[in-house]
Amino acid sequence: MLLLRSRRSALRLSGLAGIAGALCWTLGDALIVGGNASPADYPLLMKDYADRIAFGALAETLSSPETRLAAGALVANVAIPLYLLGSWHFYLGLRPAGRIIALVVFALLVCGNAWSPLGHAAFYFIAMVYKTVMLVPDSAHGALLDLGAHFHRLLMIAWLLPVVTLALATLLLGIAIVRGGSGYPRWAAAILNPVSLMAFGIGLPFALPEPLSTWLHGAGINLGWLLAYGLSTVLLWDSPRPATTAAAAE
Repeated sequence: MLLLRSRRSALRLSGLAGIAGALCWTLGDALIVGGNASPADYPLLMKDYADRIAFGALAETLSSPETRLAAGALVANVAIPLYLLGSWHFYLGLRPAGRIIALVVFALLVCGNAWSPLGHAAFYFIAMVYKTVMLVPDSAHGALLDLGAHFHRLLMIAWLLPVVTLALATLLLGIAIVRGGSGYPRWAAAILNPVSLMAFGIGLPFALPEPLSTWLHGAGINLGWLLAYGLSTVLLWDSPRPATTAAAAE
């Protein structure tokens, strides 16, 4: 009974940590890529130099002040331990289905979350480079545009690495749930998979009024995680199945 209570507490606390992490990272996204600059207001960068800027979030970051961009980068960085703790929640939920699949998903979640802060914070540095272009003499524009391009190449590696890793983790999560034996009902796999979570994260902002729609249109990944941790925590909150089954397997 003591072991059951301990595992249930771990499930609940790690699930709540994941929810808190998703909220913090969604806030970070809203702050750092929640703008909507117009080419008419920034013709130098969005028209004259448009062919030299591959940064896809230029419009989302250009109109935001430095303090907002910095806050968006830092709040996610500070909150990443919550996501790391939340990874344990999914391990416990999958553990009854087998130690190996649970460990693989857990390892992918830990690695993906650990790699995420650099890719997120890099948006701040690139945005500041391009914002600086508007403040310096024309002779310095070329050097700053080249620097922005260098930063962007690093961003693509730093951002795609955790995104691909976390997508693989949620894919395996959904497969493990469908196979049965986990702490989740099989129908949960229809939601706890990368396609459904991203569809929710991308689609939700379109259904929201302004300014929420603009603030959150770049937060698709973390809105998806908010759904994933919220649903998982509700499903596993009172269920003894992950604890008792795992205890029996051991």
